[in-house]
Amino acid sequence: MFLKDRDWSYPLEGLDRKFDENYDTTAEKFHMARGDFLREWHFLEILWSRLQDAYRIFYDSRSQIKEATKENFKHNVKIGRLLMRSFDLIHLDTNCFILNARILMDGVAYLTVFFWQKIAKEQPSWRSFREHKEWFEKPNNRSKIVDKKYTEYIIQNTDWFEKELKFSRDKLIVHRFRSKDSYYINAFKEDSGTVMKGKAIFKDKEGNIVVEYDMKEIPNLNGLMDDICDFLNFFDRHFSQML
Repeated sequence: MFLKDRDWSYPLEGLDRKFDENYDTTAEKFHMARGDFLREWHFLEILWSRLQDAYRIFYDSRSQIKEATKENFKHNVKIGRLLMRSFDLIHLDTNCFILNARILMDGVAYLTVFFWQKIAKEQPSWRSFREHKEWFEKPNNRSKIVDKKYTEYIIQNTDWFEKELKFSRDKLIVHRFRSKDSYYINAFKEDSGTVMKGKAIFKDKEGNIVVEYDMKEIPNLNGLMDDICDFLNFFDRHFSQML
């Protein structure tokens, strides 16, 4: 898997301009909250670039693994170490990316306090995006909702939050040592090793393990970022029109 190049221009620019046009003290508070949000956005940009580099190194190294012979032993050990290092970097930065993406979405939930505070009977939960989303999904909150368009969007178009972001965080980070389910990929070419019990194992002719590496499934961050950007674009358009 490769991570595609993305446009990392700052999101929510429309709202930024609208607050400057329409508010005074509230605008200052909004800009401070958006500043916290943009810091997380910048962290995601850094992690994305690092992951792109790590993936390039991994796939380049994997292509250099040679047939398992004594003559190729030292070469394959050297390449195997590069593979393991790049895999570790991919795993670490993927975990960081997922955590920062969660923090980013929590920041988006908090921004909503600036739009409904004068018209809502009860302010929807803003402490986290998970609680924010769950608030709108509860039937007994329907009568308190004053923003039908936003309600429909968050109920119908944010399944990715549980499926791609929350699940990945729980599976790869929070519960990774307690899970009975394991996901592995074959890190080496088929003619250079043996896949046994879900692990990628590389052996020399004597049967000694040169490189053994197993890895949990890496989520599709391309799809996750597409979904996050779609939500942010809607968020920016919708609340810019409301102001």
